[in-house]
Amino acid sequence: MSIEFLRTLATRHTPLDLTRPDDIHKLVVLRAAGFVTAFTLRPKAAAEPEHVAAPAEVGRFLALTPEGRQALDGEGDRAADGAPKAQARPAAA
Repeated sequence: MSIEFLRTLATRHTPLDLTRPDDIHKLVVLRAAGFVTAFTLRPKAAAEPEHVAAPAEVGRFLALTPEGRQALDGEGDRAADGAPKAQARPAAA
């Protein structure tokens, strides 16, 4: 899952349509994790001539969920390698 992509989505105006297959895949993964509200549209195959390409799938990002915001907020609590940062120990009394 791409927290970096989640961070990018958080800065964008919604609704946002995505057409690149790799972006749509990332969006679907983030939706499955419960981090975004989104849906995909796959146009129904029309009776088009063979030389006309079928319309591509589109992903529509609507919003970050509270869980998505928490995931981004939690990023500050992790070191560069993804491990939790060491917590400061309270001073002994």
